[in-house]
Amino acid sequence: MERSLFTIAALVVAYLADYLFGDPPWLPHPVRLIGSLISLLERSARKLFKSSAGLKLAGLLIVLMVAGGSALAVYLSLAAVYRLHPAAGFMLELYSYYAVLAGGDLRNHLLAVKTALGEGKLEEGRSKVALLVSRDTEVLDRGELSRAALESLFENSSDGLVAPLFFAALFGPAAAVFYKAVSTLDSMIGYKNKAYAALGFTAAKIDDLLNYLPARLTALLILIAGWGRKSSPAAWQVLVADRYKHESPNSAWPEAAAAGVLKVRLGGSAVYQGQIRERPVINAAGREASPEMIALGLRLFQKTSLLAFILMIGLACGLMLLGVKKF
Repeated sequence: MERSLFTIAALVVAYLADYLFGDPPWLPHPVRLIGSLISLLERSARKLFKSSAGLKLAGLLIVLMVAGGSALAVYLSLAAVYRLHPAAGFMLELYSYYAVLAGGDLRNHLLAVKTALGEGKLEEGRSKVALLVSRDTEVLDRGELSRAALESLFENSSDGLVAPLFFAALFGPAAAVFYKAVSTLDSMIGYKNKAYAALGFTAAKIDDLLNYLPARLTALLILIAGWGRKSSPAAWQVLVADRYKHESPNSAWPEAAAAGVLKVRLGGSAVYQGQIRERPVINAAGREASPEMIALGLRLFQKTSLLAFILMIGLACGLMLLGVKKF
């Protein structure tokens, strides 16, 4: 029971620390190390394998080494450190949870975009949005930048906050780190293009599987967070109609829920590496995005974040009372 109490306390403190501070650039972050390892393994894989089948095998091995290795390292380290001293174990577990949560950092990025656009600093806004999305931002206007920022906010509300909380509450720190490693793999090699279709196949599929429940839970929490607005009944209809309007089976769920609550239009054309890509429009009857809409989106995100935290801590406490072991 004592270890379970430490686990819940660590998750609570980690959430509060993430909310208050985000990810300070001076603080060492294991995701950077994971990213460097993925890049190294990708270069090695491309030297050793040339065929599609070979690259698929390499992609599977990379997932096992990076995600499986990260989770195993956290599990063994925590077991050893807790035996050494409970306080030391608590601090390591706290840091493990803090490292996988990205809600505070996401909020800070959106605030920077809102401030830049609100002050008419278009070039600065473009550079800030470029940190959030993979599309070309050099020629985007205020509305397009606002739309891109809102899409990133609500897509990442699931994989940057709700999903890590979900795996932490249900399965513990090793599972949360496994999820974060898979998410990082997907963001680096999980592209569905010619260069990565084979190498990133396993990472993309596992990421889709792991995000299946969190994405849908996030959409529900967004609707609850927006309850009481005049758009509440229509928001559900937007979610039902547009929840699959994305190349990912999960991403459109939180985006559609947020678009319905905020009465904003998301999706549509975007430029990637100089090529225009037409994406399905989410909530076609909604208003065009604007910097003012980012402020509303941030308030909705904060409420969603708090609801997710309360729900997951309650779940963790329930599992502790049932005596369920975690990793």
